[in-house]
Amino acid sequence: MYLQHKPIPGYWYTNIVGQLLQVRMLLYRGTHLVRIQVEYANGRREGLTPGDWYRLDLALHSPRRVRWDRIHDL
Repeated sequence: MYLQHKPIPGYWYTNIVGQLLQVRMLLYRGTHLVRIQVEYANGRREGLTPGDWYRLDLALHSPRRVRWDRIHDL
């Protein structure tokens, strides 16, 4: 099942067709998120608006999530 995930720099996500993409950078104007730069596993980079990001059908793929949860729970 795919859900809407908040973009987290350094985390990997899988889209509905199985492509891996990593959030490389978030660009803010003040406190407002205006751009999300992602990089696909093939090296292609793309800038997305927050609206574009939340329209993607993504699943969290990054194993860092598990490690963060373990650290957070300590």
